[in-house]
Amino acid sequence: MTNTTIHFFSWSQKHRSQLQWLMIPVILALMAGGFVLVYATGGVKYVFSHSMYIPVLLGGLGFGVSGGILVGLLGGAVLGPMMPIDTVTGEMQLTINWLYRMGFFVLIGAFAGVASNGIRQYIRHLYWVSRHDEHSGLPNHRALNDALAKPHNEPTVLALVLVSVENISELKVAFGPQVAHTVIRQMADYGYGILFGLQLVCRTGSQDFCFLVASHDSARLNKELQQLIGIYQEPVYYQEIPLHVDAKIAVVGVEAGNLAEACLQRAESTLLSARETGQHLANYTSDNEADISDTIYLLGELKQALETGQLEMYYQPKVCARDGNVESVEALIRWHHPEMGSIPPGKFIPRAEKSTLINQLTDYALDASLAQLVRWREAGIELCMAVNVSAGDLVDPEFAARVTGMLEKHGVPGQLLELEITEGSLMFDANQSINELTSLSGSNVSIVIDDFGTGYSSLKYLHALPASVLKVDQSFIFALPDDESAASIVEMARSLASRLGMRIVAEGVETLEALDFLVAQDFDLLQGYLIAAPMSAEDFTRWYLDLPTPGYWHPNR
Repeated sequence: MTNTTIHFFSWSQKHRSQLQWLMIPVILALMAGGFVLVYATGGVKYVFSHSMYIPVLLGGLGFGVSGGILVGLLGGAVLGPMMPIDTVTGEMQLTINWLYRMGFFVLIGAFAGVASNGIRQYIRHLYWVSRHDEHSGLPNHRALNDALAKPHNEPTVLALVLVSVENISELKVAFGPQVAHTVIRQMADYGYGILFGLQLVCRTGSQDFCFLVASHDSARLNKELQQLIGIYQEPVYYQEIPLHVDAKIAVVGVEAGNLAEACLQRAESTLLSARETGQHLANYTSDNEADISDTIYLLGELKQALETGQLEMYYQPKVCARDGNVESVEALIRWHHPEMGSIPPGKFIPRAEKSTLINQLTDYALDASLAQLVRWREAGIELCMAVNVSAGDLVDPEFAARVTGMLEKHGVPGQLLELEITEGSLMFDANQSINELTSLSGSNVSIVIDDFGTGYSSLKYLHALPASVLKVDQSFIFALPDDESAASIVEMARSLASRLGMRIVAEGVETLEALDFLVAQDFDLLQGYLIAAPMSAEDFTRWYLDLPTPGYWHPNR
């Protein structure tokens, strides 16, 4: 359905009564013209009597079945008993003739009315579909644009409230795609009972929807939204199953003439700020635009950095908990910008993960790290190399081929490469992730579940993943041994790894007390600043060879 058709239908529905009043004199004029034409051309024995079909059809199209029948009766009467069959001789029609003609006019008018009603109903359906999300039944972007185009009273503050269900991917993986539509519909319905000036509710994406609210008091609106957040923290039910939803809300003021895309873009930038600060509710400011500009600039600089050699790999050792043997290293990207200096990974990697640049970053990390691994092996330093992989890599159907291609390029056996996968990245598209990782099993590449304990649903897929290592998140290790909850989680992870036949690694080891606890728990590998900070390849080589026993680390007590 084209925009022109939509606009015409919208206009015709809005002005339907006026158009019908306009059609009445047109139909009457056509009937009078038909009468004159038939009479002037010699009567109904000639073909010009068929001109009466025009007003009859118009009657059915404009007024439906009843209108078509009425105009058909009138048309039959106009060309009926008072109209001669031949005006030259004055011979009149037989009654049965004009009755047959009237019946035919009525039939044509009725058919035209039925067709008109059917077409109007179908166009009305298309019109609805063009303005609604087919799954949730909520209005869509087009409806939002129409609502924003309408004038509103100046004292009224018009606000766009964007609600994002942050964990919708996890819910879809666990319960299927229909859960997203049901959850969003339920959450949207809550707004009707809370937001006083609610004008419209729209579905704007796979994980978000928005409210268009007119309010005289922004403070009241903020209070209502706080109340809404409180409701969203309560379980949402799907097939009688209580579900936790992680909702974040962004509020954007709407000015006259604003388009939906512009408002939603501002709302998305506000959501980014909310995610970074951990807020559930954030209001748009000009700083949000600056964040977007900063992201665009940074990604542009990152692309150049990949091409000009500004990136460097640093390496942090992992040592055997039993004897201190340096078994492997984790490769970590560092960016040395010529003007901005050293840019922390936490600033550019999350932004790269939201773009196609993440695949290029991963390829760079694999290429540089495997090349360094070859150099170390030639120098007599035998290690395994661990490289981090993001969600953007796992959903790439060519990911497995990219990894095996890098191994072949450098002549490195697959058993010397470890891919560290965060729990969160697995949930982006669990099935695709499992397929890509499984296809690597023939290459003997080790799969490490990184940041274990911080994700949502990895336990559900742990049995399906070709993973051989669990890496406990550093947030739990930092708290050892005094935090009983952290200690319990660490013990649980150790037990789970043992039952699954997996090795277990602790990252974030910074104290001797934590070290002793982990050794007592029979952890396999340890990683953290107590052992060594991430180092350049040259510094790592010196550190490795300068150990009291080269290749074996022991704590200084």
